[in-house]
Amino acid sequence: AWRMPTKVEQEELRNNCTWIWTTQNGVNGYKVTGPNGNSIFLPAAGYKNGLQLLFVGSFGCYWTRSLNISNPESACFVYIYSDSIAWDYYIRCRGLSVRPVFQ
Repeated sequence: AWRMPTKVEQEELRNNCTWIWTTQNGVNGYKVTGPNGNSIFLPAAGYKNGLQLLFVGSFGCYWTRSLNISNPESACFVYIYSDSIAWDYYIRCRGLSVRPVFQ
C-alpha cells in the first residue's frame, strides 16, 4: 500500500506545510509539519553518484514518480538545503532518496 509521491503531492507538501531545518538524533534535515499537526522528518541524506556518497548532512534529494515528459530518462525530484527547497529533473540512474507515501 506504499507508493512513490507525485510532483504535485510534493508541491502540496511544500506549500501547505511548515518546514524547519533541524537535527534529529544527530542527523540534519527538515521537520515537515502539516496543518493537522502531523510531521515527518526528511534527512539531508546526500545522494549517490556511482560509488560516491556526496553531501551527507547538508543536502538531500527525494524522487517523485513524475517523469520528465520531454526526456523520460529523467524524473522530478525535490532537493533540500538548510536554506532552500526546490525541484528539478535528474537522470533516474542516480541514487537519490525515496520517501514513499501510504496509499
